[in-house]
Amino acid sequence: MLTNDISLEHYQLDVKKLTEYGFQKTGNSYICSRMLRVSPFQLQLEISPENRLKTQMTDLDVDEVYMLHLNAATQGEFVGKIRQEYSEIVTDILATCFTQVIFTALQSLNVIQFIKQQYDIDLEYLWAKFPRNAIARRKDNQKWFAALLTVEKSKLGLQGEGMTEVLDLKMRPEDKDLLIDNIHYLPGYHMNKNHWFTVCLDGRVSDADLFRKIAESYRLAK
Repeated sequence: MLTNDISLEHYQLDVKKLTEYGFQKTGNSYICSRMLRVSPFQLQLEISPENRLKTQMTDLDVDEVYMLHLNAATQGEFVGKIRQEYSEIVTDILATCFTQVIFTALQSLNVIQFIKQQYDIDLEYLWAKFPRNAIARRKDNQKWFAALLTVEKSKLGLQGEGMTEVLDLKMRPEDKDLLIDNIHYLPGYHMNKNHWFTVCLDGRVSDADLFRKIAESYRLAK
């Protein structure tokens, strides 16, 4: 069993690039080995069918599993070199063989596709501290018309634990009382609540209605 397990939940695998990198399919997994510059250490990497990257470092001199590089409290020049090279290899594999997928909800992907097809606009990720939040703005005046966010359910007053993906859109202030029902449409999260509302991208609002609301938000951002 490999000793470290990294979730690839937000990464999409490119099988062609993975095989070009040196991974070979073994059963339902893809496996690759790398010799470190810090000899004689070997790193084995496995992409599992559960979409996880599993790694194991072996000290070939004694034929034993080496794990000190995974413990941040372990310091020293030697383990530091191993930790750095390990990080470089994993980072390179993620950058070379995967595409990062920030939003994973089906309705989020439909929204992103609609905005791209309808307006030829790509999402912008503006906040280093919040890498799973993005905005869309008009090309002509640079005004925002949508924000796609990943938010804790509790912050929206929703039941259950964990995160949910939501969409902030513009509205006319006079429509606020008719629109906001705290079921399908919520007060704008982190936005002016007289001009913005929030939709949970979990299917409670149909794609057709959502696309109409996006189009109206785009018009309001003129």
